[in-house]
Amino acid sequence: MKNFIVLLILLSVLTSCSTFNTANNKIENKTDNSVVVEEGISEDVVDMIFKRIDAIEKGDIAAFRATLGEMQDGVDYYYQLGLICKYFGDFFDIDLDTFYEAVATGSEELPKIANILFTGEHPLKSRNTGLIIKRLETKSGEGLRVILINKKNEEIIYNFLYY
Repeated sequence: MKNFIVLLILLSVLTSCSTFNTANNKIENKTDNSVVVEEGISEDVVDMIFKRIDAIEKGDIAAFRATLGEMQDGVDYYYQLGLICKYFGDFFDIDLDTFYEAVATGSEELPKIANILFTGEHPLKSRNTGLIIKRLETKSGEGLRVILINKKNEEIIYNFLYY
């Protein structure tokens, strides 16, 4: 719970009084935490990632959906559907294997899964992982890489191919 509170404080500080230090590519704030941001990643992307990680931590599927861009084609559709399933499928008892099988086979279950993931509601369910963003970088073929630390001080890496 303590790490979750620190994350909330960090997010509020970043949105209210953060500064981006271009000399060393860090977001600095009053809590003496910093996130290293690779050159070329815009502040809008940084803000969106903070909102996305906060939504994952809080178990707020609606807030997570709000961080996703407008869908332009089938690639966007399946990518966003996969992200929602990865981070929130457990809310609706949909595991990734079931999702990937439905996509691969084009089964009749896919539209049902998509409808649930894109429109289903679920009460907030904190993940209580204490996620703290440490670094944002881009990797060829992997998109945006978000390096986080959880409350067990374990490093976690999330890759967002399209962000």
